[in-house]
Amino acid sequence: MLANIYLHYILDLWFERKVKGQLKGFTQLIRYADDFVVCFQSEREAKEFGGALVQRLGKFGLKIAEDKSHIIEFGRYVWQKAQQQGRKVATFDFLGFTHYCDKTRKGAFKLGRKTARKKFAMKLKELNQWMKKVRNLIELKEWWQVLRLKLIGHYRYYGISGNMSSMRAYYAQALRLAHKWINRRSQKKSYNWQQFLKFVRYNPLPLPKIYHLTYTLSSY
Repeated sequence: MLANIYLHYILDLWFERKVKGQLKGFTQLIRYADDFVVCFQSEREAKEFGGALVQRLGKFGLKIAEDKSHIIEFGRYVWQKAQQQGRKVATFDFLGFTHYCDKTRKGAFKLGRKTARKKFAMKLKELNQWMKKVRNLIELKEWWQVLRLKLIGHYRYYGISGNMSSMRAYYAQALRLAHKWINRRSQKKSYNWQQFLKFVRYNPLPLPKIYHLTYTLSSY
């Protein structure tokens, strides 16, 4: 909340009221808390903005995370050119997703999104630590219900068009983790993989689901 309030005045209003008026090409700022992406039509204007941004933030004692900040070519026209030259277009991570240039079944350009590798690994690590901690604290039937809610929460955030493969991978890993920690409970019955799958069949976990149909919103 503090980041939103602070950067609203330092970044958002400055960008809208001062920066935009000095640019000739299309530009747009997309920000969430202290994470943001700025789109430019002109590479020159993008580089000029980078320098101005450092100075602007410096006035308020803020700095850009240089290891996370860079200028890349991205979008429809860059992708079309790369297709002709047989090369790939750079990707970028934003809000837990890797954004990349993709194509529709008819071969047209579309924006692709998938769970970022680092975020995928972090979420599995958190799930693993939670199962390890809870397995001997409460009964299996109780934490199994919490696991169901955790999976639904994951799907509701990452369930965006084009990301089904990553969510299926997350579901598969969650099953493996559950099987591991069920078998490491103190003085409790163990399950081999087939017995565990039978348990899951009678106590199903929610399957991956797309909640955000972004491609259907396009007008072309």
